Amino acid sequence: MEKLSIILPTYNEKNNIIILVNKIIKILKNYQKKEIIIVDDSSSDNTYTLVKKKFKKKKFVKAFQRKKDFSLAKSIGFGIKKSKGQLIIVMDTDFTHNPNLISKLIYCCKKHDLVSASRFVKGGSMYSLFHYVLSLIFNFILELLLNSKMKDNLGGYYCIRRRALRKLNFNKIFYGYGEYYFRLLFYLGKNKISMTEIPAHYQKRNSGESKSNFFWLLFKYSLEAMILRLKNI
Repeated sequence: MEKLSIILPTYNEKNNIIILVNKIIKILKNYQKKEIIIVDDSSSDNTYTLVKKKFKKKKFVKAFQRKKDFSLAKSIGFGIKKSKGQLIIVMDTDFTHNPNLISKLIYCCKKHDLVSASRFVKGGSMYSLFHYVLSLIFNFILELLLNSKMKDNLGGYYCIRRRALRKLNFNKIFYGYGEYYFRLLFYLGKNKISMTEIPAHYQKRNSGESKSNFFWLLFKYSLEAMILRLKNI
């Protein structure tokens, strides 16, 4: 059995993170070689303190608090560097990403270096039809612009083998917000890493408010994608 690391970036997720970690522990109750890594960007709601207190007796649950240079992507990159697993799963902590897919991601990663939970392959979906259609159109543009073989270039819920990360320059990928994911897929593609997608339903966040503005992100991500493409012509 390969060691598994699950990376959970948090910012003001005190109403979600304990429920999520307990759910993951239940799903992986028979998976012996595992670690759950929570990386908190100095939440103002004491997410980090709550996690440390709640799981202090579970040695495989590890919490880290970042104190500067905050960003979702940098938290994920930090968590990956701290992890020890041959398999690494990255997921959001607001229940947008359904933890019930974890076992399937692990199973499918036996044959691939990266398995992505996708809204846009057959069987995939999203809680909001409006956001689904806009995201589908934008992902189609990303496919063309970046010559991507993946349908969902912004999902950010995936299982990856550590060996696939070894040749990557983290500083070129893990910065900003969710756009880091299409940079990751882009550079993995250039290295001819084996990748596939499985269908997923992206849910409405369980508690709290989104930290992002949908239309601002579309603009920002479009700009980042064009910059990425121009740098790699």
